[in-house]
Amino acid sequence: MKPILKWQYDQLLKELLLLQEHQADPSCPCETESEMCVRKHLLIIEAYAQETVSIEENQEYQEKLTQLAEEAKAFRKAEEAALRGEETLYPFDQMAWPRTWRKEFEAYSLDGEVAEEAESEEQG
Repeated sequence: MKPILKWQYDQLLKELLLLQEHQADPSCPCETESEMCVRKHLLIIEAYAQETVSIEENQEYQEKLTQLAEEAKAFRKAEEAALRGEETLYPFDQMAWPRTWRKEFEAYSLDGEVAEEAESEEQG
């Protein structure tokens, strides 16, 4: 895996972890001081997923990234409606969604790094 692609996946995974943590911790003051943490993380996830599609050469993962970006946008739109005080039905399970996507990319990201190290050892 190219270093830039590894970096992109690392950023996606970090944002998914932060979103998962913020949603799971009832003591997190996510919506105080105008932070809107959930919306912020969804915007970042959407952006990294869109950006990574053009770097990713594996078609299967291009499709997964496109789906992640679309879902993050739908989730964000629902979150924005809720922040405006509108009645909202979230399109996905708020607790499971970030974990499911994190698990989708975690092994791939790790395998890419392991394969790169093995390739370097063979060449060296």
